[in-house]
Amino acid sequence: MTARLGDHFPPQYREDFCKRNLIRGAVLRAQTELTVPPKIKLFVVWGLEESLNQIGVSFINREIRSIKNPRLQALQHPLLSKNNTFLTYDSFLDCSKIYEKELKKVRDLLIEDTQVFLGNISSKDLFVAEKIIRNATTIEVKLKRRYGFI
Repeated sequence: MTARLGDHFPPQYREDFCKRNLIRGAVLRAQTELTVPPKIKLFVVWGLEESLNQIGVSFINREIRSIKNPRLQALQHPLLSKNNTFLTYDSFLDCSKIYEKELKKVRDLLIEDTQVFLGNISSKDLFVAEKIIRNATTIEVKLKRRYGFI
């Protein structure tokens, strides 16, 4: 088994890395059970809810051809690879939904493998995506409130 770069750092450093990088706009790459079938996805972090052990995220998709509803298409924010160096291809941030994942699992995964963290979406993309989410009628008010959109 090949050692990962993060394996060479002490546990405290990896925990600090996790705290510094699990912030709004961070992009992670990990397996998710929230898709059918489960697969590895890129997702953007919106916030942490420590008391509920939850992290709010939205997925990044390479294409949106399968979305036929114009209302849902309008909630897909384009992310250009030239502005987001972690992307290999121009993609779309799905601002129609905030998913919740178990915070402890995400933290443990990031501490175990720091390469799960890919970077942060550009500040311009973050600003636009936040505005889209604030106005999205497809997201429950309680989730918007929980993750600081209202």
